[in-house]
Amino acid sequence: MSAPARSAGPTRRTMGRRATGVPADVDCLHRMVAAQAARTPEAEAVRHADRTWSYRDLDEAANRLARVLLARGVSREDRVGVCLPRTPELVVALLAVLKAGACYVPLDPAYPPARVAFMAADSGARLVLTRADLADRFPDLAVPIDRLDLPGDGTDPAVPTSPTDLAYVIYTSGSTGRPKGVAIEHRSVSVLMHWIRQTFDDAELGGLLAATSVCFDLSVFEIFGPLCWGGRVLLVDDVLALAAPGADRLPVTLVNTVPSAMGELLTADALPASVRTVCLAGEPLTAALAARVWARPHVRRLCNLYGPSEDTTYSTWAEVPPDSGDPPIGRPLPQTRAYVLDPEGRPVPPGDPGELHLAGAGLARGYLDRPEETRARFLPDPFRPGERMYRTGDRVRLRPDGQLAYLGRLDDQVKLRGYRIELGEVSARLAALPGVREATAAVRKGPSGDPLLVGYLVGERRDDVRAWLAEALPAPLVPATVVWLDRLPTLPNGKVDRSALASPALGGDAGPDAGPFDGMLAEVAAVWREVLGMPVTTADDDFLTLGGDSLLAVRCATRLAAATGRPVHAGDLFAHPTVGALAAHLDGLAVDPTPL
Repeated sequence: MSAPARSAGPTRRTMGRRATGVPADVDCLHRMVAAQAARTPEAEAVRHADRTWSYRDLDEAANRLARVLLARGVSREDRVGVCLPRTPELVVALLAVLKAGACYVPLDPAYPPARVAFMAADSGARLVLTRADLADRFPDLAVPIDRLDLPGDGTDPAVPTSPTDLAYVIYTSGSTGRPKGVAIEHRSVSVLMHWIRQTFDDAELGGLLAATSVCFDLSVFEIFGPLCWGGRVLLVDDVLALAAPGADRLPVTLVNTVPSAMGELLTADALPASVRTVCLAGEPLTAALAARVWARPHVRRLCNLYGPSEDTTYSTWAEVPPDSGDPPIGRPLPQTRAYVLDPEGRPVPPGDPGELHLAGAGLARGYLDRPEETRARFLPDPFRPGERMYRTGDRVRLRPDGQLAYLGRLDDQVKLRGYRIELGEVSARLAALPGVREATAAVRKGPSGDPLLVGYLVGERRDDVRAWLAEALPAPLVPATVVWLDRLPTLPNGKVDRSALASPALGGDAGPDAGPFDGMLAEVAAVWREVLGMPVTTADDDFLTLGGDSLLAVRCATRLAAATGRPVHAGDLFAHPTVGALAAHLDGLAVDPTPL
């Protein structure tokens, strides 16, 4: 029987670091940022477009807003929603909630209003910090903030808080059909922050790209990792920023993203030459992609990171050297333990597959107000009486070198372009569609060979399925296409046999896949059909409606630039979102002798 995998010790580095090991004393997240503000008040903390905020600016603005929250009656461990665009005010709002002794609930304004309303209500939010034009989404809860030119006392309100208090509640897709909130305490985030200080030096943290929605826990690494240790947060709307004109002027030194996004950035030649460190997480990292990253001469370091939200962002990690074969997910972070167990909860021999269980300081308190789901996933740790472990549902094996290799999932959870998707939630929403008798969802290869989320339905056929779903589900959870069946294939036990669900033809049953196009319209339509795997039949077909997102925009732009010779950028697909508008825009551009 194999012993449980142990925390990784310090690794040799060519660049210095301030600390080794993880300090035994942990603190609250906002106090760590405030301590850094006291050390380097004039240093640049956050940059967004042409705006920069110093640590003093950030800290004092957060203090003033915290006092506003306290005056509104916010108290210890109250949940406060934060629904703001990606500007410095967003970072200030997150810190202010923590300084008021409360915990923040991130609410992405790009999510469907119904989804945002559910998360605010389910979390029991006391208030929601938002913008004036979004305030009507939150009757009786909204505290509108457009710019934080607040008068008043900028000193720390010094609200008594404990490392065991909640820092944030982040919502994940739910296997039961509704999202669930993962409740994370300050002490767990503090341990993550100390690992960041141990692992990444000042140069790496000096230009960390913050491109992930605060509704995903990669954002905790991207925003608070630099701020706790004197680094700089480069706040952008999403990873598209690196493929936009002028992005090479961003002083990015570390990019933390998902492998699929990195693949598109490399294809578009959009990884800035200033980047020295690449951290990849959220999806399996292949040897082929690792080789493509290392082919960039300016890259000095590649890290593969793994972890569920239930264990505070990252649980294991590995440095991936050049020409190293299939990258492992590595060894546990300090104060984290990893067990590879069989279905009876016993350690499996080294090299044998088993389910990964995580234990230690990073574990969440549980799922907010979901005691049964918490008990089902957070189990007693048989190796540490009185402690808990989290059953991940991930299948792994322990390699001879002591590192963990990821083998796949044991349940219906999938990762698609970095998004964690419970097929049960998508299936439940499909089944709720009027006229549908049965429904399920699965990931299948699309016409271009890329994975697609597909909905399979039995019942009265209708053509508004995706639009209906988009009213309640975030874009990553809306199937790219739907397929109507006479019945769903089943296993002998009566469950749906997803393995028997065929990959869809182009556009499922949506109709013909080509319109009467010529010239630039034909070029645009052909690329959209190939990349999106959807029929393009009219000049009014819309990129977002057809399932486009920021990563697919990068891919479309790259292919259109090659096909047309025009300087196409990913942002063009959002500025000119229909086939006709984009074709007209491209017709007006001169041929670029050096296209993207």
